[in-house]
Formats: sequence, C-alpha cells, structure tokens
Amino acid sequence: MIRGDSSEYELLKKWCETLPFFEKPKLVTTCEVGVREGLGSQIIMMSLVPRLGKTEYQHYAIDPYGDLEYDHFDNHPQWKRDGKWSSEAPKYSDEMRDQMIKDFAGNPHYKFYNMTDVEYMDIFNLSKTVYDLVFLDGPHTTKDILREALWFAERSRKGTRIIIDDYNLCNFEVIRAAISYWDFVIYEKGNNKVCLEKKC
Repeated sequence: MIRGDSSEYELLKKWCETLPFFEKPKLVTTCEVGVREGLGSQIIMMSLVPRLGKTEYQHYAIDPYGDLEYDHFDNHPQWKRDGKWSSEAPKYSDEMRDQMIKDFAGNPHYKFYNMTDVEYMDIFNLSKTVYDLVFLDGPHTTKDILREALWFAERSRKGTRIIIDDYNLCNFEVIRAAISYWDFVIYEKGNNKVCLEKKC
C-alpha cells in the first residue's frame, strides 16, 4: 500500500499540477530522492500524467533502503515521524522496498534505483538527462541537500522546479543562494516544504 510519512503533500500536488512547460519537451523527466513508501512519487506521477498527453514521460525514484544509518538532520539527534520528534530512527527496510516495488509494478513511467543519491549522481554524471521536477526527500543535512540541489540544478531548463522537504531543518539560505547561480528562485514556501523554480 502506497503511503507517506511527510506533510504538505497538498503543496507537492499543487506544484506538480502547475509545473510550467515553457519549452515543448519531447521527454518530461521527474525524480524523487528518498522514496520510502512511495506517496511522493505517486503524487508526482498522478499530477503530471493527465497533463502530458502523448509527451514521453519518465519518473526516477532513488532510495537505498536497507536500514542504513546516516545523519538525517544537521546537529539534530532525533527523527521526525508523523510530524513529531522521536529518538527512534525510521525504518527503511528491504521489506518496505519490496512492497513499494510491488505497488508500482506495471507503471510504465516509474523507474526505481535502489542506491544512494551519491551513487545515482556518480553513475549518471555524464548523462544528458534534463529534469523538469525534482523532489528532495532523502537525507536532510545541509551538505546532502546542497550536493543534490546543485547536481540537479545543473541539469535543468527554464521552469524546472526543485522541491525540498523539511527545508526548515537545514541551512536553507546556503542552498537557495547556491542554486540561484542557475537562476532558481523561491516559488512558494510551506511550513515544511519549499519549491524553487528556474526563471531563465
């Protein structure tokens, strides 16, 4: 069963439904880093597929699963679960991954990469893929988000949106300033999610 453990999914839906296509792309590409139970990816695809008609569409989902231990937030010993802080780390088990794979089985737009964000960026570093929308919901340290945001910003076009979950728990100003080099500006902020859009 596809579920989510974040908040403000209504904003994610709105930002997908209003994604501007200034160019008429032959291929629309979206990506989620940090899939967990799949709700973010489901919302992205369900919001975009009806708008695209016969335009080719691909969604990439990246998550290593395997209950890896990592620093989730900057200098924060606890984890956010269902909107509350907990000392217990959330589970990202292989069983959760297997269920997510079953949930998306047969979806022609969905491509899952069972790896870390760093592994994905290393493997596809020379790829010519241009991303139209990226949802960053993996590790939430400033360093990790900055690395991801810069990588995807370099592979964007006018109108591309980068959405960051739990932006208020990292040094968002550093990230915003860094990707402004690629003409990204704040499109809209929620309490937990922020959407940046490439303007030029």
